[in-house]
Amino acid sequence: SFNILSTERTKFRSMEPANSSPLPRGTPEQSEDQSRGILRVSAYDLTVVDSDLEGLDQKKKDMRKMFNQIQDKTSLILQFSLKWEEIDEKFGFLKQRAMEVSLKEESVRNQILELEKKEERLRLVEEREREIEASISALQEKENDSDLILFMEANVMRLVLQMQFEEVVVSQLNAQEKFLGLLHDSMMKKHEELMTELEARKNEVALISKTIDDKTCDLEMKVKDFDLKQIAESERMRKETEVMETSLKQLEARENELRLLNETIQEKSIELEKKEVNFQLKQEAAARETEAKNKFLELKEKKLEQREKDLELKQREIEERAIEAETRKRTRLEYESPLSTEKGRDGETLILPGKKQVQRREAHEVVCIDEDEPFTCPDPDFHEFNNTISSFAVGQVWALYDPIDDMPRYYAQIRKVLKPQMGLRVTWLESVQTSENEEPIPACGRFKHGESESETRSHLMFSHEMYCIKRGKNVTINPRKGETWALFRDWTKTWKRHSEQHKSPYRYDFVEILTEFDSDRGIGVGYLGRVEGFTSLYKHAEQNGLVKIMVSCDEMLKFSHRVPSFKMTGDDKEGVPAGSFELDPAAVPREYLKDAKVKKEKIEPIVLV
Repeated sequence: SFNILSTERTKFRSMEPANSSPLPRGTPEQSEDQSRGILRVSAYDLTVVDSDLEGLDQKKKDMRKMFNQIQDKTSLILQFSLKWEEIDEKFGFLKQRAMEVSLKEESVRNQILELEKKEERLRLVEEREREIEASISALQEKENDSDLILFMEANVMRLVLQMQFEEVVVSQLNAQEKFLGLLHDSMMKKHEELMTELEARKNEVALISKTIDDKTCDLEMKVKDFDLKQIAESERMRKETEVMETSLKQLEARENELRLLNETIQEKSIELEKKEVNFQLKQEAAARETEAKNKFLELKEKKLEQREKDLELKQREIEERAIEAETRKRTRLEYESPLSTEKGRDGETLILPGKKQVQRREAHEVVCIDEDEPFTCPDPDFHEFNNTISSFAVGQVWALYDPIDDMPRYYAQIRKVLKPQMGLRVTWLESVQTSENEEPIPACGRFKHGESESETRSHLMFSHEMYCIKRGKNVTINPRKGETWALFRDWTKTWKRHSEQHKSPYRYDFVEILTEFDSDRGIGVGYLGRVEGFTSLYKHAEQNGLVKIMVSCDEMLKFSHRVPSFKMTGDDKEGVPAGSFELDPAAVPREYLKDAKVKKEKIEPIVLV
């Protein structure tokens, strides 16, 4: 508002002529007449200003009354809003409307402040009028002084301009008064709307309170039902307590009986101790007799050891000839079929070509091997798969070569390591779930120890050690994650019923075991394919449109045998894929190594005693 006043003043000043100069001096009579005319004009103007000021005061009073009315109405609205908040929080939007009213009230207050500022300006005008009156009195005293007259004229002109400015201000105040009237009407309309909404909300609250009363009645009925049930429950508990008391009395009687029984047991235990002492005396006598028998057996054992030494000398002669044949990487020499006499496969004993059939349990039998057929064994490119006699330990389970197709499919547990004879004494493992004449023998599942006596085998018959889990008298063997195995490609669930469908030679798929065995899902495997240019290097490859498959639990007979392998890093040689596997050539059929260079050896006749 002050900025508007200053701009108006500058406008009025700009309206004065640029080359205004003091009025020319005239005669004293003329100057007197002029001063009197100026005084008359200023007096009239002052009366006009006084009347305008009185009207302005009246308007200010009216505005204050209106403001008070607005304040009263807004206070009522705020009270209603507070009550509304207590009734229900759902009527929050009324608060928002009340806030809008308060904001409009704030705008009205700001307008009233502007009016007060304008009133302050009017006070300043009154002070200026007093100054004018003082200047007029000074002019009356100094009428003859023309300079003062000119000064008064300039002041009068300035006051006239200020009066005109005040008229403009009054017109603006009238416009604002009209605006406030319109605002008052709109606020009254909104107040009426809020009152109607409040009445509607009150009706809703009445309905809600009625429903609450109905629910309260229902709750009281439920409380009464609960009290009745509680009384019945307490009565039932009382009866159960009486039953428990009677049962406790019976238990006390039973404890007394048990106490008497315990006393009788103690008496009998004393008698048993006496009998035990007598039994110990008899046992000591029996132990002395056993010790005498043991001494006799020791003498007999010494004689047998002497006889065994003689046999060892003969065995060493055989070993010297066997070592010469061991210069190749791996030999799949078998002296007789491991399980032929025990399983009775097709009623015949399985032996390799050129070998003579003998009975296992005949002592000091001589087996002659006069096979002249050359045996081919390819050399691996990177790793050594040979086993020495120091690789074996008692209790280990190893895989041995099956004479059907020379794959490591038989399992045996080592009972004794015979280092001088370069042999091992083993007990064969037989599958628990297979039939007597099933071919081929399962490579995984549960196995038991064979009923036959331990047999002696050359360490060259063993391929690799198998990880197994011992459960009681049985042994469980399953493929493990990271191992490489061979699958029967043509295996179906009808193999057991149609033995003619699975005659040697078999076809194989080589896989990597990707997951551990799960009794519900089975085992996940990934197919392997041979890398060209290497003897037995295999990498992950697609087979029949598949890269990975799940072998379910009822398809575990699909596993033929484990293939020992080493995982390649990719830095071994140029062209070697990282993550590929070098398989043991002795556990891979010859037709799958047809591109590899092999070394032929002629096995000399060997005689074992």
